Formats: sequence, C-alpha cells, structure tokens
Amino acid sequence: MLFDIENNEWVYRRNSAIRGSLDSMALESSHGLMYLAPEIQLLYKSKGLRPKDIKDFESTLPALTQDKRSWLKKALQISYPDGHDWISRL
Repeated sequence: MLFDIENNEWVYRRNSAIRGSLDSMALESSHGLMYLAPEIQLLYKSKGLRPKDIKDFESTLPALTQDKRSWLKKALQISYPDGHDWISRL
C-alpha cells in the first residue's frame, strides 16, 4: 500500500528515485510488533505538513541517528527540489 518492491528494495511511490533495502523499512518493538522506520514515515508525512505531521517531526527528530537524519534529508531534497521546511532542521 505504501510502496512498491523491486529487486528486494522498497520504492517510494511518489518518487522512484527514493528506495531502500527491505531490511531497512521495518523495525520491531520490544513487544514484537513491526512498524515502519520513523524516517520513512516522516518522508510520507512531509507532503501535507498538517499540524500532527509537524508535531510528529518535532518529537521524532531528537531520536533519529545522524544516518537516519541524513537519509531523510537526502530523500526530502529529491522529493522537494525547490525546498522543504524540514531540510534545514536536519
């Protein structure tokens, strides 16, 4: 529903230049529940910039590692070549 799969990679439907390994897509909670990696979820939330999406960005940003921040920044730069509010924050 959120992505396509090609050659063992997930592909972002809004821009096929953004993709990643299937292993990087999902994480598992301490209770065994699978969830979408936060940086990927934020990429999807970046389109609308609804108040709840901005709040999610603000609360998630401190928990993202430098690698995850770099990945999200690059993905936003590809998706929004004219700029996006979150790019300067990353």
